[in-house]
Amino acid sequence: MELVATKKLTPSTDKSVKTVTVQREYVEVIVSDSRIISKGSQWGHTAIFVNGKVYSRAHELYFTTSYDDYVKRNSYRDSIGLKLWVTPKERETIQKELDRRVAINEPYSLFSNSCSSNVADVLELVGILAHDPRWIPFPVPPAELLAVVGKSKRMVERIPHPKGG
Repeated sequence: MELVATKKLTPSTDKSVKTVTVQREYVEVIVSDSRIISKGSQWGHTAIFVNGKVYSRAHELYFTTSYDDYVKRNSYRDSIGLKLWVTPKERETIQKELDRRVAINEPYSLFSNSCSSNVADVLELVGILAHDPRWIPFPVPPAELLAVVGKSKRMVERIPHPKGG
């Protein structure tokens, strides 16, 4: 790599470290363990919490609900939340795309329209890696999403949602 140009931004001799602040918002990716008796949940389930709504691609439909309702509905299995920081613009992009997907409610597909592929797609729209790039990008199982997003520099907290809790 080669230096192309330099530009002096502060016309002084002050060499102290300057703080640059970036407004942050948060989304939470919720990954749940598998459930053999539930159609499509043999590999687990994934949803995403954005700006007050949980978006969840179920087998029959794509729906939204409140955070408390979602956690309560899924209290029969263990889940883990991965809280990620995003900029307000990234959060808006994610939310608009999720709202669009809920509105059109295309048929479920294990390869292109599953719970975890939808979450991976919207995260990758804003530059957050959500699948292992060493493999084909589909299907994205919940375990892969958990592993990859769990290593993101955007992750600020792991939130346990224990069974029965």
